[in-house]
Amino acid sequence: MKRQLAYQVCYVIAAVAAFGGAARAAGIATVTDVVNDGYRQPPGHEELVAKRADELVQDEALRTDDESSIQVEFVDGSQLSVESDSELVLSDYVFDGTASQGLINLNDGLFHFTSNGKPDQGVKLRTPVATIGVRGTEFLVHVDGDDATVIDVLSGAVEAKPNGAGKSVVCVGGQSILVAGADLDAQCGDLGSFSSASGAPDRDRRPEPGHAGQDRDRPEPPEKPEPPAPDPDPDPDDGGGEGSGSGSTMLIEEEPFDLG
Repeated sequence: MKRQLAYQVCYVIAAVAAFGGAARAAGIATVTDVVNDGYRQPPGHEELVAKRADELVQDEALRTDDESSIQVEFVDGSQLSVESDSELVLSDYVFDGTASQGLINLNDGLFHFTSNGKPDQGVKLRTPVATIGVRGTEFLVHVDGDDATVIDVLSGAVEAKPNGAGKSVVCVGGQSILVAGADLDAQCGDLGSFSSASGAPDRDRRPEPGHAGQDRDRPEPPEKPEPPAPDPDPDPDDGGGEGSGSGSTMLIEEEPFDLG
């Protein structure tokens, strides 16, 4: 009887452990596209080459090399693009069938997030200096490590709260947010106005007004022609008289200019 009871207890423990392991490994997202060199690292495993249709789990890390990207779609339909030279960790993400909640750590690089109209207000994206609240929106996040975070809001609204003593701010589509430090207040500005602060490449940057191309390949001004040499003094033997004098004679004969 005791031996049978022991077997039953062991069976229950094994079943619970297997169920718990399956629950922890449940997929939260799928890789939909990989350009060039992208990598993923499941918790407790070595880094793997990311491939299309790979299933991602909680605490999985993603990394891209130069000129590479990884496209991810979460189980609720929202999407995240990990752009060139970027790193993140899917720290926590739960979808209960109606809404999502959780945390994604954006460690460094450039990211593009869109909720696709899904109710994911419970999802937070955290950088080294700020935590980003999602409000049914689409935005770009430029993370310059521990130095700065810039958020370009394309649609909807985004709240950025510095991770220290700085004050949070809410900005809407067509605006950008700058968080220059965990203890500094977040700032709102026009879309794209803070791009250089994040260290991200300014692909669409235009020259400043009045400076477009002025210092580059500007042609040299044409040389001034040499003034003509004055006429030689008339030879008294060649019949020169009136009309053959210099221009000074003409100035003397002109009427004075009336300044009054």
